[in-house]
Amino acid sequence: MSVGTMTLQRFNGEEAYAVQSATIEHSKDEDGLYAVTFRAETGGDPVRTLPDTESLHAQPFAEITLHLPKPPALVLTPGRTFSLPKGYDEGAGEYQTNFYYCEHEPMHNNEVAILERDGLRVRARLTGTTTDVNFYDGSKPDTKVLVEADFTLQL
Repeated sequence: MSVGTMTLQRFNGEEAYAVQSATIEHSKDEDGLYAVTFRAETGGDPVRTLPDTESLHAQPFAEITLHLPKPPALVLTPGRTFSLPKGYDEGAGEYQTNFYYCEHEPMHNNEVAILERDGLRVRARLTGTTTDVNFYDGSKPDTKVLVEADFTLQL
């Protein structure tokens, strides 16, 4: 059963996928912050694909990790937005985002918007940009990734 959609706005049109799993995992890091990871995984047949990627039978997933000062149960409230400009933290030498299609790539210009909350269910919209999913050489404009799904907050 689908819990949302993932749309990829590419240079040559839009692809869309059903999100089959959407979770929010968290842990406290060594700096006393909470590492909160939104993960959306697609599955099954694409809702809509494009001629240049149809044969790839992709099932993309996206992850964005935020570092928050309070537990996610307290800060993931409707109307809140969180920004993460870069998907790779050069100072820490680690990725804060991950987008997988055929290759793993970071996402940039990320935003997480909390739309609704009902207990452990968090309706959120994730947006970001990444290298085009079929032209990893940078010869095409970046792809915009948009995920809107019902995420389950893991305890």
